[in-house]
Amino acid sequence: MENITENEKRTLGQKLLEFQKSGLISYGNYLTDQLVQTSATKKAYKKYIEDQLEMNKRKINDIEEKLKR
Repeated sequence: MENITENEKRTLGQKLLEFQKSGLISYGNYLTDQLVQTSATKKAYKKYIEDQLEMNKRKINDIEEKLKR
């Protein structure tokens, strides 16, 4: 098995982070759509979606910070 260089590891790591970021962005779009469709009577579900959106934004920000390095 060949040895993987540090540059190859960094490149693969960046590709993985970019893939995860694109998935999180899609998930955020889905949550936003769900939030718009939620009726006023489903307060608990609306709160859950808002919390998930906030957590999703934090994850995206963490990935962006890692990509800057």
